[in-house]
Amino acid sequence: MAEPDDDRSRQLDDLEARVRAVQERRAGPASRSAKPAGRGTGQIGLGFRISVELLATLAVGTGMGVLLDRWLGTSPWLTLAFFMLGAAAGMRNVIRVATAAQKKVAGDADRTEES
Repeated sequence: MAEPDDDRSRQLDDLEARVRAVQERRAGPASRSAKPAGRGTGQIGLGFRISVELLATLAVGTGMGVLLDRWLGTSPWLTLAFFMLGAAAGMRNVIRVATAAQKKVAGDADRTEES
């Protein structure tokens, strides 16, 4: 009959070996699949980024217009003007992000053709 200390020591050794094996497996592929932050987020991430940027610029522009209208008593003119400025800034950001994404896709396609 095995002593409890020997059995526990054997279990700990087995657990350590399994943990080491998992760590080695995880360390191997992680180095070649690691991507810089902000890269490779996929199409859903790109869609969320575009929508958040557009909504944020609209909200900031409208908020500034409402605050200025209340302060200066020019309601609703500054709200409308700053809403339009926010929309223009949002569309500019959308075009910038979409152009960058398109260039990245074209660059990735060129690299796969060369391989």
